Amino acid sequence: MATVEGLDGILRALDGVPRNLQRKVLRRGLRKGAALVRDEARRIVRRKSGVLAKSIVVASSRGSGQRGAVAYKVGLRSRAWYGRFVEFGHVKRGRGQKIAGGERRRSATREVLKGAGQFVPPYPFMRPAAEKLPDALNAVGDEVRGALVSGELAQ
Repeated sequence: MATVEGLDGILRALDGVPRNLQRKVLRRGLRKGAALVRDEARRIVRRKSGVLAKSIVVASSRGSGQRGAVAYKVGLRSRAWYGRFVEFGHVKRGRGQKIAGGERRRSATREVLKGAGQFVPPYPFMRPAAEKLPDALNAVGDEVRGALVSGELAQ
């Protein structure tokens, strides 16, 4: 679990600040934190053409469940549709060679293909990049702390 030092004091200081200024500073801090994770994922990913690395982006996320919440996510653009195969590995098959049958049969066939050397191993890049989350949280805290010290959040 990641922790940010001095978070309670920052949150108390933010209570007296107008909501739109809070959102502005939090948004900027979250974007910087997400950029750290994105940069780490780009550094780790295996490159052939570079499309996968260029497709790792930071985007604002609206579906956090709380009204007015600010959230950012690190993900892949659609042109790198194969990113999940690189991240988690996959069974190698030729064109049009769909594994037929129900879920049990597909699962059994996958296991046979894995044993026959037809499994392409995973090369994770997003999961190891997520280990940068403590640094990303500290970046958010630093951004808010800097805004408080500079007087940007003064009423």
